[in-house]
Amino acid sequence: MTTVGIIASPSAGKDLRRLVANAGSVGDVDKISFIRRAASGAIEGGATRLLYLDDTRHLVERALEGLVSQHQKHVDVERIDVPTLGSSRDSVRAAEELSKQEVPAILVFGGDGTNRDIAKGWQDAPIVPISVGTNNVFPLTIEPTLAGMAAGLVAGGVVKLDKVADRAKIIHVHFDDRENDRALVDVVLTEGGFIGARAIWDTDDLKSAVFAIAEPASVGLSSIGAAVKNIPRTKDAGLYIEMGESQETVRAPIAPGTYETIGITDHRVLRLDEQVVLKGPGVLAFDGERDHVLIDGQKVNLSIRKDGPWVINPTKTIELANKNSYFQSKA
Repeated sequence: MTTVGIIASPSAGKDLRRLVANAGSVGDVDKISFIRRAASGAIEGGATRLLYLDDTRHLVERALEGLVSQHQKHVDVERIDVPTLGSSRDSVRAAEELSKQEVPAILVFGGDGTNRDIAKGWQDAPIVPISVGTNNVFPLTIEPTLAGMAAGLVAGGVVKLDKVADRAKIIHVHFDDRENDRALVDVVLTEGGFIGARAIWDTDDLKSAVFAIAEPASVGLSSIGAAVKNIPRTKDAGLYIEMGESQETVRAPIAPGTYETIGITDHRVLRLDEQVVLKGPGVLAFDGERDHVLIDGQKVNLSIRKDGPWVINPTKTIELANKNSYFQSKA
């Protein structure tokens, strides 16, 4: 069977940053539409089995209702056999299960945080990340129909993964007394001694950051890095920045519709595997969400490696399928 996995985050695109920035949220109706279109594309691309995470709002179930019969093809629709509790851990467990089954392509609906969860569950997962989050630096902004088509083509072996996918970078975080963690876009040290609201929106608290991606056409904390140095997602490099009161400042869109001025006291380009040490006190945020408290004097080591998920490029995938005459037929 040609299996395509589907993981959708019901909370993506609805966090504090949307409220502070007066930006619109991505509602369930929109997400259901995205998922349905992507699933339709996957079936047309050759998927004969859709293996999905049953999220707490049943987005995928609602999206797939009646879809298979419209295509007049035999397609099995199955749930991933993991409990769902409405937390980020759901996506981690789902990715772990998809890894066990060696699913050849996964459609991920969410933002930076959702894709980080996938990488935590399956570090080298083959994914098509579809943008429905708040700050969508890592996922792709693409018509879901084409994203699904690409997943189906790769899953069915019509197009080989290594021909159309790039390996993502991961920021590896090593604690002295805790298990390791990781991020796909950035790790930021902020002022404070407790997590509180997970999303960061007060730039006065920013102390230092490591960026794996800092591209100009992006919104979120990584846009601060991009204003200093362009670090494309495919570049074998990263960026380290220290922030605070300084005559050198940048103006960056730290959330949808919200620009802030940030002082830059130091910065440097990082090589892959180069070690960076961040020191507490403060709170560490991973891909825009506060997650770990560092006590005074506590150190954490960070390094960037190109060992993350395989990100499938839908344009390359469909173009190669066209060259192989996949969509043509003879009378």
